[in-house]
Amino acid sequence: MRQTVRVFQILTISSILTACNGPFSDYTNFDLKKEYNKCDYNRLSPAGAQRCNNIKKECDIRKEKSGFRC
Repeated sequence: MRQTVRVFQILTISSILTACNGPFSDYTNFDLKKEYNKCDYNRLSPAGAQRCNNIKKECDIRKEKSGFRC
């Protein structure tokens, strides 16, 4: 019983930590850069602009961690 509770706690914590990643965290650097270059804010819908903002945030995170530039 105690071991089952422990396993459940570990699974819950790991699920929470994985949920903290952004929507583009699973993209490769190449794919992220490709999507970033597609962003043209003059011709985007509000949803498209938000998508590009999220891509930019992921680029900024990777820049801080590893010096990657989109």
